[in-house]
Amino acid sequence: MTIAYPRTNQTVRRYRPRVSGARPEAAAVAAPRRRRTLAGYLAMPRPKDLFKALLMPLTFGLGALANGGVSGQALLRAVVVLAVLELLVYPARYQWNDIRGFAADQRHPAEKDRGRLPGPLQNGRRHIVASSLVAASRLALTAVIALLPGLHLGGVLLAMTVGVFGVAIAYEALRAGVTGRSGAVPPRITVGLVSLWLAVGAGYVVRGLTGLALAVDLGHRPALGVAAAVTLWAYGVAFVTCRWAIEATAFARLNGDRVSWSAKAGHAREHLLGLVRWLPTRVDARSFTDADQQDTKSWAALRGGTAMSAPWNLAMILAGAAAALTGRLLTAPPTAAQAMVTAVLGGLAAAGVATATRARLLAVAIGGAVLLTGFTLQSAGAPVVALLPWLAVAIAYVYFVGHSMRTMGLLGRRVRAGFCEMLAPLARLALGRETWVVLTAAERVDG
Repeated sequence: MTIAYPRTNQTVRRYRPRVSGARPEAAAVAAPRRRRTLAGYLAMPRPKDLFKALLMPLTFGLGALANGGVSGQALLRAVVVLAVLELLVYPARYQWNDIRGFAADQRHPAEKDRGRLPGPLQNGRRHIVASSLVAASRLALTAVIALLPGLHLGGVLLAMTVGVFGVAIAYEALRAGVTGRSGAVPPRITVGLVSLWLAVGAGYVVRGLTGLALAVDLGHRPALGVAAAVTLWAYGVAFVTCRWAIEATAFARLNGDRVSWSAKAGHAREHLLGLVRWLPTRVDARSFTDADQQDTKSWAALRGGTAMSAPWNLAMILAGAAAALTGRLLTAPPTAAQAMVTAVLGGLAAAGVATATRARLLAVAIGGAVLLTGFTLQSAGAPVVALLPWLAVAIAYVYFVGHSMRTMGLLGRRVRAGFCEMLAPLARLALGRETWVVLTAAERVDG
């Protein structure tokens, strides 16, 4: 028996006649995007967020550099904790978030692109039960790993899991209290909305301090722990509010170069739409990430610069000040005066990066040079290592303010595609030829 498989738009792209100077039709550029499959979602709920897994190795590496290295045992413990955090604990936390927001997510105008728990609504009961069971299984496996002898990770994994879900509970409670009540764009700023914007940074503290604590004894260096926590919290607020501002563009429409907004209370996105007040009201032609598709999905709303009062800019300045101080504390204990000067220079350098528009990388280079000179004059021990926390924060800011809805997660997709291509021969051998053909055909259709 011959099995017929649906043909994708690859054939259309290959053989469609081309007219010089003509703009390609949408159907010839990309196949219609469909929802994620349930199996794909359960395997990795938020693949676009995998880049956040870099945070813990970064802080662990900074601690190791400052200490002159770590033992093989410490490195093994860090690898195991990273795997548990990013493959078990955080995916379970994301699944809980998606279960609570399932109905609102189905009403989102960009629902098919966001990769949340797949619908439609009539499949809600089955999908929610399946996701709940998988999330519980992830947490159960975390408990099993915590009890493994030899690595002594019980306390670390318990503190990490409690931290992740403690932040999640606070976030969900705040979000439930401030969303789903207004369709105004932008909604009125309330204490609850600001609290939600601030709360989102706490998860980055858990990620980052976990890595740093595995390389440095923070119990004997409390000032370093506090400075690092402030850096990570402020960085988290800057990153998430930037991302939410970009996600808010799903509710925007372009009328020429003017931007209009439309939303309903049922979308429950006041935490995104509240950030619209700091976005441009007119679109600069240079702010599109795709010159051939100048729509809201390609609009990099933060690329051209935004008011200094925007939450992401205020958080960036605080993160820069705290990151500079964290780097100084990592390498050698400073005097009170040295600590104050370092924090002021770090904040001013971060403000320079935030206010720059077309020359942000140059601003990063100038700010880094100023701080490096300051660390050298202070005899910070290892000035280059001391600079790294500030440099990481500044480069991350430059990277994420340049994105649009279409480019967010692009790096992660490329990494996953490369990883899948590397494992494809083994998977084809294990699954068999016919099953492999069915699987890859489904992946092409699902985008």
